Amino acid sequence: MDPLASRRVRAHLTDCVGYLGLAAATAPVGVLLVSTTSLGESRLFAQLVSAVPPVAATLLAARAESGPHRATWGKRRQGLEVAGAGGAALPFSRALGRNTVKILVPWQLGHLTAIGAVGGGFEEGDALTYGSAVAVYATLGVVAATVLRRPGRGVHDRLVGGRVLLPAAPRG
Repeated sequence: MDPLASRRVRAHLTDCVGYLGLAAATAPVGVLLVSTTSLGESRLFAQLVSAVPPVAATLLAARAESGPHRATWGKRRQGLEVAGAGGAALPFSRALGRNTVKILVPWQLGHLTAIGAVGGGFEEGDALTYGSAVAVYATLGVVAATVLRRPGRGVHDRLVGGRVLLPAAPRG
């Protein structure tokens, strides 16, 4: 197991509490739109609205990891930072790619599955519902396996040339 794995897991769980707050903050708007308009009958609308919290979380995480602290709130609490090649700061575009794979893709695959299931997708044999269910578990499994095993570089890190590490010394 990678020596930073437990810190990374705790950092991600801490960040997820904040992401849950984003989802809770946007839920009333979705409920209002669904209950007062005919948009609630559209599965496409549900998919689009469900993308707002994960997109916001992805952007916030990318901004934090490419910013001066090089870390999300959870990583900062665990004494970790994200870096590129040679320990350089990760540019926003690469941090965005990293967090798209880590946050946005699994979250939206989960939404595809849940919304499909609510609409009877499993009972109807809907290929999108089944495919997204398989894809979300496969994605989470690959991310977890690559983060937990040595050298601890998740697939999201490998794709953008990043890594999570303990900083050598505090930066002023």
